Amino acid sequence: GETSTTHNASSVGVGFSGTFGPATVGLTQVSGSTADATNDEAASKKATSWSTMGLGVKIDLGDIDPFLSYGTATGTAGSDSTIENKHGGSEVGLTYALGADTVTLVMGSLSDQGSTTDKPTEWSIMEVGYATMVGPASLSVGYGTIAKTDADNTAVDGYSKTDLDVALSLSF
Repeated sequence: GETSTTHNASSVGVGFSGTFGPATVGLTQVSGSTADATNDEAASKKATSWSTMGLGVKIDLGDIDPFLSYGTATGTAGSDSTIENKHGGSEVGLTYALGADTVTLVMGSLSDQGSTTDKPTEWSIMEVGYATMVGPASLSVGYGTIAKTDADNTAVDGYSKTDLDVALSLSF
């Protein structure tokens, strides 16, 4: 029953996944936006946009399988404000097979910024894990660290955490 359009929305995205010899590559790019369709000057300043990109690569080298992933997302709201969200992260790691056992190592970083006047909150991570099976029992042990910095928020600036996870499961 609506007689007029008050806003326009548009988006486009593309995704690709392919295998090239021992490498598997995935890539996704998506963008979207909204805009006022009434020619109202105040409303036209409230346009929004969002863009996301992700890339993942895994290489099968037999017992050693390195991988990396990278992603970004950026969004804005309104031409007359400081609202701009930027998020990004990357990780690099490998899985190493030792017979039926595996060792996994991951290192990465994340960044999150809430506005053009905000300084980003940044995390750095490191994880190492070991998994084995003995008969019907599987045992996984993981160790990880995370450090966080935020120049705008001294309550979390310098935050760090270390954890150790152990998981035992039985199959019947």
